[in-house]
Amino acid sequence: MKRLLKLPALLVGIALAGTTISYGNTSTTKTEKVEGTEWNVTVKKVIQILDGNGQYTVADTARVNKGLNELPHNPNISIGWTIPGADDKIWLVAYENEPILNEKVKVTEANSIPSYGGDIQVAFKFADAKKWETITQENIGKRLAVFVNGQLMNAPQVNSEITSGSCSVSIPADKIHEYLPNLDLEKLKQ
Repeated sequence: MKRLLKLPALLVGIALAGTTISYGNTSTTKTEKVEGTEWNVTVKKVIQILDGNGQYTVADTARVNKGLNELPHNPNISIGWTIPGADDKIWLVAYENEPILNEKVKVTEANSIPSYGGDIQVAFKFADAKKWETITQENIGKRLAVFVNGQLMNAPQVNSEITSGSCSVSIPADKIHEYLPNLDLEKLKQ
């Protein structure tokens, strides 16, 4: 892992911007309740955001993946790309393989938020709110990798303890039907 952290071509620094775990009062232009959708959500500890001058674009992935293939293998750590946002930006994330939370969740709502630039915020709650509270409390100022149905979605920074079990991920509007096939996107955007 030390060699991973010393690769200057790949590790410009820890990213300071990105999606944050959202909860509580969120200013939205439009909210739609979601019923009947369950996801398998897994949360893993982030070792580091691998940063390419802020973020990468999808076009960068082939070049970066070539360099990643030359890294020594560590069976406890994986490296993966988040899904591209509406702006085509993605994050390269190193995370621990062992999940700290794995739960089937019910999606509760989808929000269109102007500051998300075309991404849709999708909210859900963990049934084990106490465990989520402990995880967020222990990781304030750190990032967590959030997976939905096996796909790395976001690596948000935990800004505070979350006692309600609430969590959310951002999904580009053009990919939302892969995760919420019954969502009326046009109604959400009106």
